[in-house]
Amino acid sequence: MAGKKFYTNAKRILNDFHDLRTSVLDKSISMQELSIGVLDSISSFLYPQFFIDILSKLREITITNKVYELIMPFNNDVLDAVLMDSAFRSDLNGDFFEKKLFEEPYFVVYSKENTQVTNLTGPKVTAKELQKLDVIMYPKYCPIHQRIISTYQETNLEPPKITEIDYSESMVSLVIGSPFVSILPKSLAVNKVTHNIHNLAMKQLDITFLRSVSLFAKTPEILEVVGSKLESYNQN
Repeated sequence: MAGKKFYTNAKRILNDFHDLRTSVLDKSISMQELSIGVLDSISSFLYPQFFIDILSKLREITITNKVYELIMPFNNDVLDAVLMDSAFRSDLNGDFFEKKLFEEPYFVVYSKENTQVTNLTGPKVTAKELQKLDVIMYPKYCPIHQRIISTYQETNLEPPKITEIDYSESMVSLVIGSPFVSILPKSLAVNKVTHNIHNLAMKQLDITFLRSVSLFAKTPEILEVVGSKLESYNQN
């Protein structure tokens, strides 16, 4: 009899705890309460409609191509969520929650007149082949630049010589009709090549070079709210 009473009371307590936890998790979070940061390559070429729709609804938004302008405010609790390359999770401090959004390869973008690339016979550009090319990229604050360098470090290879330039349109102009190449994630490379189809071409880097992008949030509730909205735009 005592055992049955204990079981009944324990079950009631567990049910009450479950109801409390569910009510907390189901707490509605308004987008107006949130401050979100995002790399501009993600907002412009992967989720443009999402950011168009929420731009005026957020408490604050930071769009940048400098990853430290996302990491520092997130660490200091100024930003509630950030969308950036997954590799930078090691730079985040304190408690945070992560949702991987997608992976995409990197591509070499080059002039159709660039025989250094057009003469390469393999299906993809290898790390050793890239070493011999004249690469032009954003400065070291750029997550793409950092990812390329870290990949070479991981494989114990010397990275290619990289000329730094801070403006994307100038970068594209310098690649056209020159021996320079640039390295861009697929979403950005497709956009640049499509708009310069008569002058530019693209060739994928080997699988060693892979970009992973995540949503990082301060709480699981924020992660769920923002993540589910992003997924709905993926389906459209």
